[in-house]
Amino acid sequence: MNKIVKKSFAILTVLLYCLSSEAYDFSSNYNGVTIYYTANSTAKTASVTYKDENYNSYTASNITIPKTVSNGGTTYTVTSIDRAAFYKCSNVASVTLPNSITSIGYNAFGTCSSLTGITLPSSVTSIGGWAFGDCPKLSSITIPSSVTSIGANAFMFCTGLTSISLPSGLKSIEKLTFYGCMNLTSIKIPEGVTSIGSEAFTNCTKLANVSFPSTLKTIESQAFMDCSNLGSISLPNGVTSIDSKAFAGCKKATSVNIPSSLTTLTDGVFMNCTSLTSINIPNTITSLGKNAFYGCSSLQSIVIPSSITKIEDSAFYKCSSLSEVTLPSSITSIGNYAFHSCAITSFTIPQNVTSVGSYSFYNCEQLSEIVTYATTPPSLGANAFEGVSEDCKLLISGGTASAYAQAGWTSEVFKGGITQEDLLGDLNGDNDVNVSDITSLVQIVLSGGQNKAADIDGNGKVDVSDVTALVQIILGN
Repeated sequence: MNKIVKKSFAILTVLLYCLSSEAYDFSSNYNGVTIYYTANSTAKTASVTYKDENYNSYTASNITIPKTVSNGGTTYTVTSIDRAAFYKCSNVASVTLPNSITSIGYNAFGTCSSLTGITLPSSVTSIGGWAFGDCPKLSSITIPSSVTSIGANAFMFCTGLTSISLPSGLKSIEKLTFYGCMNLTSIKIPEGVTSIGSEAFTNCTKLANVSFPSTLKTIESQAFMDCSNLGSISLPNGVTSIDSKAFAGCKKATSVNIPSSLTTLTDGVFMNCTSLTSINIPNTITSLGKNAFYGCSSLQSIVIPSSITKIEDSAFYKCSSLSEVTLPSSITSIGNYAFHSCAITSFTIPQNVTSVGSYSFYNCEQLSEIVTYATTPPSLGANAFEGVSEDCKLLISGGTASAYAQAGWTSEVFKGGITQEDLLGDLNGDNDVNVSDITSLVQIVLSGGQNKAADIDGNGKVDVSDVTALVQIILGN
């Protein structure tokens, strides 16, 4: 049980302890059942409550709450189900509420282990936190359109819940609302909802379909973590924030649509999505978090957009099918364990990379070629290329072999040999990169020629962008 769930249980325990001193104001018999009430004599309203600190106040199987109740010559309108009113009422199977009820209080029906159904009247506007938490036999519930708020943990551990209809007036799905509803198969989040709270649907292991509204802006951490049956993730354009591990462990997700409104893929966001074969990262993404695609064992290829400057630690750790990686010239560092245990056969290090982290290519057994365009050898972390193919070779298309050797890029690491190609940008062969090389590069571009020394930006082709890159190099930028 994670920290958030443990904290929720602790808060619930404290609240219930505090509530235990509360006493009912009066009781009244209705249809053979004694019902306990607190009264507001000024407003002439009453709330259904519990009898005493032992809870389990109601032992009948079927209970009907009246719309009005009289006591001491005063008639009260019953307007709410108070906090913990039916808490731990293990015999209660069904409850009928009058259309005078406007609110369902905190933990009102919590741990009603026999509750199978309840109909909420159209007068209800709010459902409190934990209201139906841990009701394992509750299989379905219809929430009226009048409801505008549903508290955190409201349906947590309702393991028998297979379907639920959410009201159109809802603005947010609070944290842990449906945590552990392992038989919930689909959910349509209504238009108007702007945020989905942390762990809202965590461990909903049969959840196969989620319909997101166009109004959605924020998905908080672990919101759909371990929804292992979720087949596809299609996020609307307009989503601006997805927090860490939001979709981690969605093992059946084969595709993900990342909207252009998003700028960051946070830590572990798609971690262990083992069926994900490909993903398109839009050029609006400027940050790729640690462990972002950790354990995506079916992912075969990835193209990193030029808007990203760093490959963070363990970003593609154990992506055991990943064989093709394209990095832009904007990349400046490759983090620790970044491509650990991938299926890469050849890898190109762009010119602006200054560091290659520890264990970054560890156990990439098929990796047989590294091509580097970095003029200044990147710093090399411990065991960066440990466990690669025994004949892995290094092709230096920028800088010199001696400089690379001094930085740790030696034949002990690259047993297949080290080859120094033409100095990147030195197109007239004078062992220097200067203004005269620009003229040579323009001629190569116009003629459609190919020359590794002319691929200044390291994108695998020679074009006008290389002329711009060469000018920047000569200017010292």
